[in-house]
Amino acid sequence: MYIRNLRKPAPNKNVFKFASAKVGEAIMCESSLEFDACFHHEYNENVKCFRSQPEGFYYSFEGKKLPYTPDAIIYNNDGSVILHEYKPYSKTVDPLFMAKFSAKKETAKRLGIKLLLVTENQIRVYPLLNNLKILHRYIGIYELNETQKTLLNLIKNSGRMSVSDIAKIRTLTMGQTRAQIYSLINKGIVKADLINDDLVSNPYVWSIA
Repeated sequence: MYIRNLRKPAPNKNVFKFASAKVGEAIMCESSLEFDACFHHEYNENVKCFRSQPEGFYYSFEGKKLPYTPDAIIYNNDGSVILHEYKPYSKTVDPLFMAKFSAKKETAKRLGIKLLLVTENQIRVYPLLNNLKILHRYIGIYELNETQKTLLNLIKNSGRMSVSDIAKIRTLTMGQTRAQIYSLINKGIVKADLINDDLVSNPYVWSIA
């Protein structure tokens, strides 16, 4: 077992930093795909915590003992723990890569942990990924401001409203309304259909508080 340290600078590596409110620190990512996956973990209610480049292990392949470090480790609220390997889909058609991954997966299974291969087809799903990135911009102080309290009461009383309707009723610009509403979504107080509705347009929102 061993741990790689992405915080040590490497001249031939680009390191991406994901600011996670869920984890309470910056997650160091080795690729843009790994970085994009963080948005899904951050806003997945089933995920309790996640880390990049966790403790690795050695696996056997064609008579050799090779080192391997997963891209991420996911701790779920149900107590399960899963390792993730992130790769472009084109890599999955490479027989050598898949043979090595199968050996890694089997070794992980013997160690008592599940290893999953996740491609950009599962991560770069739109408009969901863009929506998650928009929400991430509104991470801030948790306490509600007076405008948010007013908007929250309006949404509660109406049940389900479009952002444009909220803006008209409160005589706010769309930009002002989005900023306040998306902050409420980020806090988990208001919901939107992030899979189908585009947050840059005019999504419907509702309260769960």
